[in-house]
Amino acid sequence: MKHLQMTEDLQETAILYAAGALGETERREYARHLDEDNCDACRAEVLEFEAAAQSLAVSLPMQTPSESVKKRLMAQAEALSAMPLPRQERKGSFFALAGWLTAAASVLVLVIVLSSNTTLRSQVDDLKSRVVDLENQIGTQKSLLASLTSPDIRIINLAGQGATPKARARILWDEPAHNWHVRITGLPQAASARSYQMWFVPKTGNPVSARVFNTNPDGSAEMEIAVPAEVTTLMAAAVTDEPAGGRPQPTGGFVLLGNTE
Repeated sequence: MKHLQMTEDLQETAILYAAGALGETERREYARHLDEDNCDACRAEVLEFEAAAQSLAVSLPMQTPSESVKKRLMAQAEALSAMPLPRQERKGSFFALAGWLTAAASVLVLVIVLSSNTTLRSQVDDLKSRVVDLENQIGTQKSLLASLTSPDIRIINLAGQGATPKARARILWDEPAHNWHVRITGLPQAASARSYQMWFVPKTGNPVSARVFNTNPDGSAEMEIAVPAEVTTLMAAAVTDEPAGGRPQPTGGFVLLGNTE
């Protein structure tokens, strides 16, 4: 039967097989499973464990295995040492027992090395993820720096209103690209069943909804907003407190307001 994913029991069997510590009957059955069942999951585990076993001489620094792994391996060692020896080997029972214990010890060493290898792989993956995050942050900061120094960028500052006097917002308006980059601080999250709604306020006509949003727990928000071509002649930008989901026109009080001129 092919296995779709590894379990602890399957991994333990793969380790014992790779270390040559399975009984003859179990070894033959497992070899048959690898060949005839064409189990890619088990085959991949065995190949990895065999490669690790072959590199023990130049292995990575040892790490202490987890308690559960040590208990399973010590149980394997005790079981191996308690197994009856073949009749023809009883005269050399000391050497036979030593052979069994050597096999168990090799399994334990292999698990320690593989545990170290798995830990290092996890650390490498975590570092790669952090590098990608940092690269993304650097890219964002470079983009913002380019925006701030571009002659095409207009900066709109919004001040807190009414019950949110400490709230602040800054809009980087890229007029040629018809884009707002909005950064908000100090604006508490909207109450239950309420939302914040940002508005384009044109010089003539009614306000136009720009975005319905809520802030993060720390009172911050950051967003990119496309500016419709028909509302480029703006008089102001505003944020109001509205029922959840927003409204076609402002109904709540202003929480942020700034003049675009």
